[in-house]
Amino acid sequence: MKSSWRLALLLGSLAACAAREPAAPPGPPPPRAITPDRAAATARDLATQGRVTLIFTSDEHGWLLPQVDRARVRGGAAEALGQWVRDEDHCPGPLFPGDPEASLPAPRGCADPGTILLSGGDDFTGPAISTHFGGEPMARAMRRMGYAAAAFGNHELDFGRDRFASNRAAAGATWLAANLHAVDPARDLGVEPFHLFRRRGVTVGVVGLATDTTLRTAMASRFDGLAFEAEEPALDRAIPAAWAAGADAVVVVAHECPDRLEPVIARHPEWRLAFVGAGHCHVVDDRRVAGVPIVSPGWRLERYARVRIAVDRRRPAPDRVVSTEVAIVEVAHPAGAASPADAPLARDVDRYRVRVDAELGRPIGFAREAVSRGDPALARFLAGTWRASLGADVAVINTGGIRQGLPAGPITRATLLSILPFENQLVTCSITAAELAAELANGEAVAVGARLSAGRIVDNAGRPIPPERRLTVATIDFLYLGGAGFGFQRLDPRGRDTGVGWRAPVVAWLEAHPSTPSQPLALR
Repeated sequence: MKSSWRLALLLGSLAACAAREPAAPPGPPPPRAITPDRAAATARDLATQGRVTLIFTSDEHGWLLPQVDRARVRGGAAEALGQWVRDEDHCPGPLFPGDPEASLPAPRGCADPGTILLSGGDDFTGPAISTHFGGEPMARAMRRMGYAAAAFGNHELDFGRDRFASNRAAAGATWLAANLHAVDPARDLGVEPFHLFRRRGVTVGVVGLATDTTLRTAMASRFDGLAFEAEEPALDRAIPAAWAAGADAVVVVAHECPDRLEPVIARHPEWRLAFVGAGHCHVVDDRRVAGVPIVSPGWRLERYARVRIAVDRRRPAPDRVVSTEVAIVEVAHPAGAASPADAPLARDVDRYRVRVDAELGRPIGFAREAVSRGDPALARFLAGTWRASLGADVAVINTGGIRQGLPAGPITRATLLSILPFENQLVTCSITAAELAAELANGEAVAVGARLSAGRIVDNAGRPIPPERRLTVATIDFLYLGGAGFGFQRLDPRGRDTGVGWRAPVVAWLEAHPSTPSQPLALR
């Protein structure tokens, strides 16, 4: 009996020990056969998912050449394109006829590109290298850079309608504005409210928007026969139309400031936008409104917005966007370092640089020091030449019309064309000192010959001018006709068009008052 009991106890202990030993690790699962059904399911999953990258710039304003700032090279059309190809897997547009690389095959993967390059508008008017040629060099650059679409900016007609049409054809892009309408069908510009772009299986609806202040921020006469609808109702019509047309994702490119767009987007979560690109105000801004990114990358090709969108087409159309990643990226590299610039575009830009230097590069003055675009000393110098040339009591300029500072060193006609790129004419009108006081309250106004002090007009010596005294005022046609909120035409409907361009008196003054490195021009 005792032997049987000990045997049972031993067997039980061994069984308990065996139960406490760790189990052997599981081996690899047997391979799953790739059956026809499983292969079809995998293909369906891949077909219903996709990714696309948007590259968004705004207010390029013909800044084809890079600028050196604090040992950094910033901007530049060829530099931007090279960076996009290197960092964003972007595919450049066609090569220029006759370029040494024209016979080379297209880069790998460009049969089905994964990027869409978009602009917020105002593409052509700016430095002399673009403005002197009516925007043609920038239009050619846009084609090589691969722009797909642009919002209609308030400066698109600076060189006239025919030039806009030829630049658009040269750029190969689609201009968009849901709120631009032709009152006169004969004046229709052919600008679309939205356009669908398909990249790697993803269909993106791009809706365009022009600022509804265009007629106050550009020469209104250039837009005869056109009307600019309020922004919100236009978007409320165009965005659902883009969804209905078959978009997987809908974005907006707007020539409008982000702070004006924010309340509109906040009121319409039902639009289900993946991204809103803003411009017009030349600010760098990145904000979220009800989950929608509203991004302004600034101007002059110094930065861009990278927008990576992922979609799942198994979802209903308004809900297909599953993620949106946004970043603002600098176009910059250290001075002296190797540049990623696209060589064919760099060669084309250099051809125009050589031409503008030959045609406008003769020095007509020499500046002692650089004067920034926003420095009142530059505005007073420019307006002072108008006053002297036309014999006016007062000359008024707006700071928004000055597009570049005065660099130190030689001053050429190309310098002045870059500072004052628009084709404005000088106008004189007669108004009272009291009326002038109201005009100079405009935040953009800079006057020479009189100034505003404690709500009254005083002369250069600080003596009050009687409110009822009439003064002859020289200004530009843009301001006379109501641009930037000025009211000169209302105050004097019989203003005189002098037929003098606003750069001509500046050139004449510089030639009559020679400045050299030993006797430089000093504006302060």
